Parts: sequence; structure tokens; C-alpha cells
Amino acid sequence: MIAVISDDFTGAAEIGGIALRNGFSVTIDTCVNKDYTCDVLVIATNTRSLCKTEAQKQIKDVTEELLKLGPDFIYKKTDSLLRGKIGDELDVQLAISGKKKVLLVPANPSMNRTIVNGIYYINNIPLMESDFFGNEFDKGTTSNVLDMIGGDYKDQSFSVSLGQKIPQEGFIIGNTPTNEDLMGWANVIDDTMLPAGGASFFNAILKKIKKEKDLKKIPLLFGKKALYVCGSNHLPSREVVKKVKEDGGSVLYMPESIFCKEDYQQTIDDWAGEISVALEKKDKVIIAIDTLDCDDVDDIPFRIKEIFATVIKKVLARVKVEELLIEGGATAYSIIENLEYKKFYPEQELAQGVIRMRIEQEKEMFLTLKPGSYQWTESIWKF
Repeated sequence: MIAVISDDFTGAAEIGGIALRNGFSVTIDTCVNKDYTCDVLVIATNTRSLCKTEAQKQIKDVTEELLKLGPDFIYKKTDSLLRGKIGDELDVQLAISGKKKVLLVPANPSMNRTIVNGIYYINNIPLMESDFFGNEFDKGTTSNVLDMIGGDYKDQSFSVSLGQKIPQEGFIIGNTPTNEDLMGWANVIDDTMLPAGGASFFNAILKKIKKEKDLKKIPLLFGKKALYVCGSNHLPSREVVKKVKEDGGSVLYMPESIFCKEDYQQTIDDWAGEISVALEKKDKVIIAIDTLDCDDVDDIPFRIKEIFATVIKKVLARVKVEELLIEGGATAYSIIENLEYKKFYPEQELAQGVIRMRIEQEKEMFLTLKPGSYQWTESIWKF
């Protein structure tokens, strides 16, 4: 069995889709149990949203529990843009695993996310100059990958190209200008290394282990009632939702003044009621964020996730929904945690990163996840 630790829920789902693509059976769980019969086990954490201390503790605990299962190896799934506590998590996992070095390959050239001579580029523009999620990095961070994984680890990190001598210890970050480099790095892995990085690197590793099967494509038999939860701040995603609303689709934005009222629970109840009524009238409903009156409110991202999680639970108690589709890893984790869903079985990779799954605790509803920076596939986005 191959084990994977992901730092967010949509990343875990993406890994699950890649395992399916390569002919592996896969289970996604939110904690480590004992009895698994799958080829690939993915543990979905929420460490990207945690502080350093909490993130490291969770990675330490999960790594120790996975090692007891005796996996062939453990892959650390990171964000392809190196957001989150990359260095902090890898440092503690490296120590627990007893490995000498990390081979970190986060780039995804097929999406124009490349690393060349230690500089991260998106669409051929240095990442920090592209303003693509730039506000999610610490002030002063450059597009140099040695800065991006955290200043505390710069002295033990190295930017290396294929063919160059690899240091004996530390964090080795692979330059990856092309898709072919991904397979090159997969061939470099040995027993002294902790492999880590994005979904594309994991795909290359699985291709090395086992050739793709001639898999039969499962037809998408989409359920009648579908609720879309769009929790991403990514501008292209928000524009897609706006276009649906302009075209007459059923879109209910989070109430703008939801944080301004002392009794905001009543506002949440009212919004949940509106969503439930909309679902009774329409087969597809979107809930999303537009503008919020957030003056003097602390920790807006956390509050938004909390409200989405609360509203979804209330709606699902009132209306039978056959398809729940969630955009954004932190939003997804908050929702499934509130619903007490723990174990998932990916069934279809609808597009890269867009994964449809069965839920062990809810047999009559499918869950589809998508990272905020990816695009919905047309097969499920028709209003």
C-alpha cells in the first residue's frame, strides 16, 4: 500500500483521482485506522489552515500512525504553489520517517506552473509578480523556491536540476520546466528520500510503479438535486458564478451583512431556509461569496468557513440532495467535519482535480471536490 498525507481536502481528492487514473484502488480518510484493502490510502488533513505548532503535531501523529501500517512509502502532498506550512510539515515528517532528505517537486508544467533555476513561474511570469495568490505568502517572500518553503529552512534547502549532484541531506527542490522532468525526478527517488510535492509528481511516481490500465470510462449519471458550494476567492471562479446568476441560474450569495448583526444565527437560519426553498424549486443551486460588510470583524476566512459548514448541515437536514459539490479545500474540510463525514471512495476523475466520491457515512449522496484555482468541468457545470 502507498500512503499519502495531504495538507488539505481538495488536494487529497486530487490524489485520489490520479490513483484511479492509473488503475489503483483508493480510499480517502480523515484519520488513520487499521483495516484498509486499498492500493493507495490518502489521509486528508487541514494543516494548511493551522498554525505551525498544530500543523506539525498533526503531521507527526499521522506519520507515526501510517508507519505502523507498513506502507511501501509515504508521499507528502503539498500545494503546487507552495502555500501553507511546507517547510514546517516536511521537517517533522522527515524526522519521524528516519529519512535523510526530502525530494520536493511541486510544479505542474501542464498548468504552466514551472520551476526554472530555483524560480517559480506561473504562465512564464515569476509567481510573486503575477499576483496569483500573492497575498497568501509571508511579506517579503520572493519567487525563489528557497524563500517560499520558509526562511527557517533556507540554509538546508537546495534548488537542483536533473543531472546535477544531489546533496546527501536537506530539502531538495527539483527544477521542473517540462512535464518530462516529472518522470525524470520520479526515477531519482531512492530509499533515503521522502518524496513530496504536487499531484503531477505523484502521477509520475505511479506511472513508474505501474503502467496505466485500459480503464473503462464510467458514464456520469449525475443526480437530480445538486448543491454547489463556491467558497473560493479565486477571481475566475467568482466570475463563473456571476455569469450563471446573470444568465438566470439559481445563485444565493452569503448575506452581505451577516457579520454585522448580534444575532447572526437568525441570519444563518434565514439563509439556510432560502437555500432549501430554492432547491425544492430548482435542480441546481449555487451558494457563494460576493461582497461582505466585514469592518472590525476578526478572522473573516474562518468565519466564512464556519457559516458555510453550519448552513450546509441545516440545508441537508431539510432537503434531500444527491450531489454536493464544493470548491476550495478549507471550505470543504470545514463542511465535512461539521457533517461528521470521515471516509470517502473516489469513483470518477471528471477533470484534473475535480473528483466525484462516494461517502461512507452518506450512501445516497455523492461529494465532488475542486481546488479553488482549478476550473469546473462542463459535464457538471450546465445550468
